[in-house]
Amino acid sequence: MSTRFSSLRVRTTFSPVRLLLVAYFAFLPIPRQFSAEPSANAKAPHKPVVSLGLREYVERIAAESPKILTSRLDEAAADYEARSTYASYLPHLTGEARVGYIKGKRLTGFAGLQQPDRELNNVPTAPNTREFTQEGPGLTIPVFKDGSFLGINVPPEVARKRAHRQVIKFEGSLTTQDVILSATEAYLRAIRATRLLELRTKHFALAQKEAARVENRATSNLATAEELGAARRLLETSRASSEAQQGETIYSFLAVADLLGVDAGSIRIRENYPEPSALPDFEMIAGLSSKEHPKVRLQEASIQGAKADVALQRSRQYPSVKAESFDFQYGDFHGHAANQWVSFMSVSVPVFDFGETALAIRSADLKLRAENERLLAVQQDLRKELVDAFVQVKQSGAAFAKAGSDVAEQQRVATRLEEQAKLDQAVLGQLNSAELKLLDSKEALEEAHYELLFQYARFQRVTAGEWKWIAR
Repeated sequence: MSTRFSSLRVRTTFSPVRLLLVAYFAFLPIPRQFSAEPSANAKAPHKPVVSLGLREYVERIAAESPKILTSRLDEAAADYEARSTYASYLPHLTGEARVGYIKGKRLTGFAGLQQPDRELNNVPTAPNTREFTQEGPGLTIPVFKDGSFLGINVPPEVARKRAHRQVIKFEGSLTTQDVILSATEAYLRAIRATRLLELRTKHFALAQKEAARVENRATSNLATAEELGAARRLLETSRASSEAQQGETIYSFLAVADLLGVDAGSIRIRENYPEPSALPDFEMIAGLSSKEHPKVRLQEASIQGAKADVALQRSRQYPSVKAESFDFQYGDFHGHAANQWVSFMSVSVPVFDFGETALAIRSADLKLRAENERLLAVQQDLRKELVDAFVQVKQSGAAFAKAGSDVAEQQRVATRLEEQAKLDQAVLGQLNSAELKLLDSKEALEEAHYELLFQYARFQRVTAGEWKWIAR
């Protein structure tokens, strides 16, 4: 059985109760964008209707959610940033070209030329000026930089960027589980709203019947004013509850469609709750989570980043060495040219910085110790979350079982009174009261069923998807 979400109404299977609901929904105060009707001459475009179970719905949400796509893009960007940083520690080949002029006839002191070039000095040009072109390749080699020798070993800065990418990756895993839980909650709410709407509509119809019966008895002085007042209050309460549930049902359907980014009339969901899987062994899932859970892996990545930061700060105590080579070709606009190759190596040695580097190293060491301690805290908090979620599932299961027992008891009482009412009309009021209590207990059962399944979904989120709650 499935439910279709329409911008005007909720279409369900054609039981008498649901036919009444469809008629009622047409007169609900729905926002204008949901109630616009096509013109008489316009033909409404055909929209394919997709029927989705909860599993298929969640899979589509996970594939299309902007939050999940954003986290994946952030991870890809961090990966490219780490690769770009690593490339900065490798040799770089450059090219240079310039056009200009020099006032005077000598190139002495210009761009590394220490001796005058007689050939260029003899070029006939305007007095005291010289036009020239300059072009040639250049090679820069970071010999020793930030603790990396020729880029052979992984530089600490690159290790820190790679750790940051891992942090973003596991944060994205947590975001995915949050999105799945949110989508699951919306889908389960829509199912619950549909089932509660049917029960509350029956409750309202029965309250009307009971109110009419008491009114008839009151006209014959067979019912007291207190009984009449109680019946009217019950009727008003039931009417208000039914109307509130109708609104909640419509907008819960719209929420399901909105999360998927489709029109409400183009999707159907199944009205039956999915069957949950058996709970896993707690010690097994706790042991697995203590090593593989994204929160743990995220903290381990933070530790690796802190270690890389310590290595980076320590590398600043050592000299930096860079080799550069340039080939220059000098000429004027008349075709005369000269060539010169220049190579040099520069060494930068830290001598004294008033303790800046030593303090930075001390700070990085303390941050690393803090990250190691935080890992233990994360594992402890995670185990507590698992225990709480596991216990919550058990408690919700007990509440669901109790609600089922209450329904069975109320059904037994209502059935017995129904048999008696066939023989004695005097117990009709008791029968109506018993049926109202039966509907109330069924509502409580629906609430307990929803809560149980939501706690199953929450337990899956706590395990980060290592255990799936929907039975295959």
